[in-house]
Amino acid sequence: MGEEDSLTAPILLTVAVVLGMALLGARLARLARQPAVVGEMIAVIALGPSLLGWLSPPAESFLFGSASRPVFAALAQLGVAVFILIVGLELRIQLGSSRTVVGVTLGSLFVPLILGALAALTFLNDQPQTPPWAFVLFIGAALSVTAVPVLALILQDRGLSHTPEASTALSAAAASDVMAWSLLAVVAVGAPGPSLMQRGVALIGLGVWILIIRTTVQQVRRRTSLERLHPVTLIGFTLMAASGSAVASDLAGFHAIIGPLLLGAALPHKAELHQLLEGTLAQTVRAALLPFFYLTVGLALDISAAVSLRATLTLLLAAVAGKVGGVLLGARLTGSGWPEAWRLGVLLNTRGLTELVFLTSGLQLGILPKPLYTSLVVVTLITTLATGPLLDVGRRHLERAETAN
Repeated sequence: MGEEDSLTAPILLTVAVVLGMALLGARLARLARQPAVVGEMIAVIALGPSLLGWLSPPAESFLFGSASRPVFAALAQLGVAVFILIVGLELRIQLGSSRTVVGVTLGSLFVPLILGALAALTFLNDQPQTPPWAFVLFIGAALSVTAVPVLALILQDRGLSHTPEASTALSAAAASDVMAWSLLAVVAVGAPGPSLMQRGVALIGLGVWILIIRTTVQQVRRRTSLERLHPVTLIGFTLMAASGSAVASDLAGFHAIIGPLLLGAALPHKAELHQLLEGTLAQTVRAALLPFFYLTVGLALDISAAVSLRATLTLLLAAVAGKVGGVLLGARLTGSGWPEAWRLGVLLNTRGLTELVFLTSGLQLGILPKPLYTSLVVVTLITTLATGPLLDVGRRHLERAETAN
């Protein structure tokens, strides 16, 4: 076996292990009435120091050696860039005239933002590298995130997709996420990075790139239907567009995910484009690339290390009280009953993959120290896993109340 084969074989073995664990996690999650993506995240994260590295350090070292990690990091970056571009396409803010939607949106955004910022004030001594305002704002924004894709899957699994509550929850989640991502871009300015001139040049480049991609899509739509494009052309163009916007955003010091998000939001908001990407590229990315993002999260996560239980519980309390409490308050003040307000609060407390991407960006920007990163990942997993059971608790309570009456 040559030198090239000896390098390739362990990488391919690791690819098989990671994808196999993702499939296993998805299957177990479905059996537990959880979205498949939740099981994928937990199963692949378990391959890192928190479980596999704790049980068998030699096995972790063998599978994830220093020579192979850049390969997996590149796969993760590509997967996240495309995922975030599609998230940008999905973000729709249609507040309309519904008082409930407005109330839920404001409660879902500002209450967790404030509680998260207050919680962050107690951890200022743990992050001396960035300005205090950037650190506090990042924690507040992180607790305001709702995972729109995971929320949509939960609504679909529960048969709630076409209900007024689903429309309210998705609109409020999209609005909260737009604000959270915007705050991340502001926070990135306070992180160590390029000079002001370099940022300006890169931002101009990002704007030109987005304009070129948007114009190209519009021209193609005018001349022919997007459905007539060969899938290879559509996939290749999308990968190129996502990668280019990620590079420009990274050069500007705003982290690589901001560019694809802005690109997705800037593209023509047509269901045709979103459906085509969902039917081709999105499924491939979720199956073949995003597991490597979960791997990068798992390799950076070490629950067995010195992680503050107090910090984790504080952030968990702020996250749940902020989202569930804020939505309850907003929904009740705008006329919703307790059962509807409870369901909306629980649904918007779902964080999932979108939150992991948000937290990882904070870690990579140097805003979030590793111990707090670990605590926030634990909070993300707990709140996402709790969505289904908490919905069941609310349903059973309502059934008992109706029986008693």
